[in-house]
Amino acid sequence: MAFKFITAEEAAEFIHHDDNVGFSGFTAAGTPKVVPVAIANKAEAEHAAGRPFQIGVYTGASTNDFVDGALTRAKAIKSRTPYQSHKDTRAAVNCNEINYFDMHLSHLSQSLRYGFLGKINVAIIEATEV
Repeated sequence: MAFKFITAEEAAEFIHHDDNVGFSGFTAAGTPKVVPVAIANKAEAEHAAGRPFQIGVYTGASTNDFVDGALTRAKAIKSRTPYQSHKDTRAAVNCNEINYFDMHLSHLSQSLRYGFLGKINVAIIEATEV
């Protein structure tokens, strides 16, 4: 079976303003590292053109600088749950730049499944080999 591969920038084009995006990983080990940076670059380009671009970010746990850091610095996060541990994100949450819902990690999947947090539009999953 042949798989079609696309660039991180092409993958970022699937993400739109106001989308809710689920990112794989539980800490930095399985967190995507390339596509979130491409999304952050897209957000910066949209903002420079005078267009809004922010997404909801849902993860299994804390991530790393490639997700929370890059997206926060690009002002691309409208909401974040269930957990974060990045200094830039924490500062943005405390300044009310990001809507943050501090729920226990174990409650996220059920809350999403029941629709309490809205629909996940896109999931980005790190894979080392296909």
